[in-house]
Amino acid sequence: MGKNQSKENGRFESLKRRKVFKVGIAYLIGAFVIMQIADATFEPLNLPEWSASLVLWLLILGFPVALFLTWALELTPEGIKRTATGTAQGKPLDAAQSPSKDGPVSTTPATSDQTSSPAKNEASIAVLPFVDMSPEKDQDHFCEGMAEEIINSLAKMQRVHVASRTGSFQFKGRNTDIDVIGRQLKVDTVLEGSVRKAGNQLRVTAQLINVTDGYHLWSESFDKELKDVFGIQFEIAEAVARAFQLTLSPGEERAIEHQPTENVEAYEYFLRGRRHFYQLNEEGWAKSREEFSRAIELDSDYALAYAGLADCFSFLYMYADSSASNRLQAETNSRLALQLAPDQAPVHASRGLALSLGHRHEEAEKSFSRAQELNPKLFDAYYFHARHAFSQGKLEQAAVLFEKAYEVRPEDYQAISLLAQVYRGLGQEDKRADARRRTLVAIENYLHANPHDPRALCFGSLNLYEQGQEQKARAYLQRAIDSHPDDAMNLYNVACVYSHIGETDKALDALEKSVGKGMAELDWMQNDSDLDNLRDHPRFQKLLAEAGGG
Repeated sequence: MGKNQSKENGRFESLKRRKVFKVGIAYLIGAFVIMQIADATFEPLNLPEWSASLVLWLLILGFPVALFLTWALELTPEGIKRTATGTAQGKPLDAAQSPSKDGPVSTTPATSDQTSSPAKNEASIAVLPFVDMSPEKDQDHFCEGMAEEIINSLAKMQRVHVASRTGSFQFKGRNTDIDVIGRQLKVDTVLEGSVRKAGNQLRVTAQLINVTDGYHLWSESFDKELKDVFGIQFEIAEAVARAFQLTLSPGEERAIEHQPTENVEAYEYFLRGRRHFYQLNEEGWAKSREEFSRAIELDSDYALAYAGLADCFSFLYMYADSSASNRLQAETNSRLALQLAPDQAPVHASRGLALSLGHRHEEAEKSFSRAQELNPKLFDAYYFHARHAFSQGKLEQAAVLFEKAYEVRPEDYQAISLLAQVYRGLGQEDKRADARRRTLVAIENYLHANPHDPRALCFGSLNLYEQGQEQKARAYLQRAIDSHPDDAMNLYNVACVYSHIGETDKALDALEKSVGKGMAELDWMQNDSDLDNLRDHPRFQKLLAEAGGG
């Protein structure tokens, strides 16, 4: 869609949203009825001949006035109000206050008791998971997918700070006050909504709320067919931009208008696949593969489905089944995704991850860097790039990239925890201590919403040991062991904790089980400082040699 056509469509949708067309048509119909009454009654009432002409002229003059009032005002549940165009504070921004074009990423590390805040005068928003109002209550994947797609669209706007999916979704099912959400996620506005899906009919409601006073900056309901779901997502993102008084660049418009597939059924399978993927275990990845594959069957040009499939094989290779076929499947599907959508940042990040597993270091580096260029706010592009650098022993580069990943997603505990580990390897103890403090804050916040996550429990246990809180650390570790005793990734993390605290035999037992169940990140193991206490042990050296890393 060209620039002019996009603008015309935007104006048309804006007129529709503000009900200008409906009011105009209703006015004309009403005017016609009034003139008919005038023709039938004025003469019997002996009114002057010019009376009908006066009524006609009044109706003509009233038409633009009615349209203007419809444009400027809207009817809300709280009464008639001016159409929302304010910022998160409910006021227009003047030129001196308009958001910086430099984007939202802060270069100042957060302190131990806070997460990174958006830049001064920058619009900020959290998008909560939409509520499932469908009759069968079976559209959770669709509701989460709707919210996540809006998050992705808003994140493509350079002057908007958007809380990540991880941060926003922790409030799912919790009756938390808007102001509490705003304080915790460091945002000024919250977008919430609901979805009712019945057959091919879709009803979506959305409202943008100012955190400070609870004022509704914008609200709208959409009653459309399921095939219009992408249009609804675009309209919501566009409405948020208007509420923030942002003028989108042509590139931003193209980015948020991008439609990943024309097949809505394929899109639904993709959403199911993505939801399973977030379980981050072998069972979830297996189900995710099935859903992504089904999406591709319905739309063989669905680039993001290929990228999702590639990620499944990459994670299976790293943490469950280190067979060459999984790695080659990751490379093949990521290559297909790249051929179909060379301008999509997630595709390049997926490609980089797959290439890194095959030790194609230069190509992986280029893919990660390209993903960061296309979307400077894409967490995966920095996080997996950092892991790739770490696995090669490039600690200085890994530190920069992990810090960047944390700035993009400050509520994520993994990047900041691994950053502390990198600083340990670099011998930078002051920075390590600060990273450890930030890690504990992020983990405690995350476990509040996800108390049984074994990865977070292991990371938390290690950091608690660092802080001298041994009793709580052991409780965390035991909870992690009990939750997924046979999971390769969990066993590896358990081994890291045991190694770190000097319980060598338990560490080696867990590590041997992990490798036996498919843990394949040998480059990572060779550079993982948490395993330093095991390096001279014959069992560790034998394990590396048998696994191909010695």
